[in-house]
Amino acid sequence: MFTLRTIVLAAAAALAFAPAANAVTRGKPVHGIALFGEPKYAPGDHFAYVNTAAPRTGELTLSNEAFLTFDTFNAFTLKGAQAYGSDTLIHDTLMIGSLDEPASRYGLIAETIEVSPDGRAVQFVLRKEAKFSDGSPITAADVVFSYDTLITKARPVFRFIYADVEKAEAVDERTVKFTVKNTENSKVPLLLGELPIFSQAYWSKRNFEDTTLDIPVVSGPYNVDIFEVGRYVRYKRLDNYWGKDLALLRGLYNFAAVRYEYFRDDNVQFEAFKTGGYDMVRETSARRWVQDYNFPAFTDGRVQKLKVPSIQPRDVQTFSLNLRRPLFQDRRVREAINLTFDFESINKSLMYNEYVRLRSYWQGSALEAKGTPTDAELALLEPFRDKLPPELFTSEFTQPTTQGNGASRENLARAAKLLEDAGWKVRDGALVNAKGQPFNFEITVVQPSLERLIGPWIQDMKRVGINATMRVVDTAQYANRVTDFDYDAILIGMSTTLTPGAELVDELSSDSADRPGSSNYSGIKDPVIDALVQHIVKAQTEEEITAATKALDRVLTFNHYRMLTYTLEAERFAYWSKLKRPEILPALGLGRIGEAAIALWWSEGATAGPTGPTESDGGQRDKGAGTWVMIAVALGLACAISFLIARRRRT
Repeated sequence: MFTLRTIVLAAAAALAFAPAANAVTRGKPVHGIALFGEPKYAPGDHFAYVNTAAPRTGELTLSNEAFLTFDTFNAFTLKGAQAYGSDTLIHDTLMIGSLDEPASRYGLIAETIEVSPDGRAVQFVLRKEAKFSDGSPITAADVVFSYDTLITKARPVFRFIYADVEKAEAVDERTVKFTVKNTENSKVPLLLGELPIFSQAYWSKRNFEDTTLDIPVVSGPYNVDIFEVGRYVRYKRLDNYWGKDLALLRGLYNFAAVRYEYFRDDNVQFEAFKTGGYDMVRETSARRWVQDYNFPAFTDGRVQKLKVPSIQPRDVQTFSLNLRRPLFQDRRVREAINLTFDFESINKSLMYNEYVRLRSYWQGSALEAKGTPTDAELALLEPFRDKLPPELFTSEFTQPTTQGNGASRENLARAAKLLEDAGWKVRDGALVNAKGQPFNFEITVVQPSLERLIGPWIQDMKRVGINATMRVVDTAQYANRVTDFDYDAILIGMSTTLTPGAELVDELSSDSADRPGSSNYSGIKDPVIDALVQHIVKAQTEEEITAATKALDRVLTFNHYRMLTYTLEAERFAYWSKLKRPEILPALGLGRIGEAAIALWWSEGATAGPTGPTESDGGQRDKGAGTWVMIAVALGLACAISFLIARRRRT
């Protein structure tokens, strides 16, 4: 749905699983499918969490979170920096998902989907009314062109997502058939439903791999209206949008226009928000959230705070150590580095105790590994017992802790012992290996003020002999270095869901470790992980997905492949009260960066006084706190950059 198309796979996460079943309907055309249970909505329904009476006027103005400029409206290639909205607003998909179901898809461009009884074929019949922005019909040939283009010319992640598809072919003008190679992957029909559709007539005259600022022919509800590179881009809702009367879309796309303002300085950006320069912000700074919402528009109710919970896994931010470097290939070394990270002190002194430590890649969800492995998990792990840490079988993974007053001597002593066991000795005040090579590495970042976070960690690493440094690069160089794996360590995110699948091949498998542009930032090559990822991809039931994902969570955490940092228990937003929203927030929340508000919310004109609760879900207006340092701002931007890099690869 709308912004759910943004996340391709991440959008599947929402409510707890329905009763286990291999429930993708087979052998007949249907309006919708569900991976587990039955689709919630019948033909002709609209989503329960929308306001079908919302006025369809006004303009929503947002701001850039990370990338300082843009140079393309093609969001699907490796080249360039995409304009905000050039994926989510302008391209429709064959099907859409809902925000209150774990893994369902409903026909959008496709009127029906039919999975053959043997699962070898997935066939879509397109809606007669489906058209591109130039008025030409969306045909099966366009669908085939879109599929072929994505797997040959787009970001490499699409080759992993559709690796189980053999081919696409047009049966007739409105019918397209996909032949499936691997019927064990029950998610293939849902993944095919997420296919964005491009105009063959338009793109066949252009190089899809190039950056472009031409206004494209599109299939979605908006298209580029006006823009100035580095300053803004405005999208206008199309008067001739083919889906404007579709029952499934009632209550969605209420803004007549969506505009993104681009800022180069986060302080200027916040000052612009305070004076109404844009309408909504995802607040990534703990200091701002606690201290700086004391300006007139907030105190009189024209600006409101909103904490948005979600039952999908918490946002995962990590320091990825590059295992392509020999320095990090020993698990004991990675564990030692993790022991030097004093989260409690950082949270207390810099982040107003707003965060919690991450201990799982699926934290806060039904897939989080807790306690000792279940019998179902052991059945998957036992064949690899000799390749796994023994404690994985007997204990729950826990993070080291401190009193919040400085690094724990006990933790540092444990780190020193692990380094010694791994062959590192302190000689003349420096930690060296058997060849006399020093333990030096570089942490690559994009914000100088991240030194307030990383500096204390670097000092604690020096106490055990590790010589770590921080290097600041600009955003373009950072994106290129991440693509080419040209770093020792980076701060980067990972998107996890309640229905994990093919995206894990790109993020964790040996096949993706050395492929430029993949999301396997740490360069993991582990046969245990490869096997568990395949179990997840092929899982047919809730129980199978749960067991395999929990087992994978244990292998990832006990091996310290990525150093888990911390997360929020709910996303924080602030908005001007001219924006209105449905009374009930959907279970999936507003997305990682609040993008669902674009489709669900609406405007009632100029900014006014208080209209409803100032915060939701038990939040309180926060009072001022002590002196602030700029770390939270920088961390928020760095995390946003890492998310957007991943987002650009998956859209």
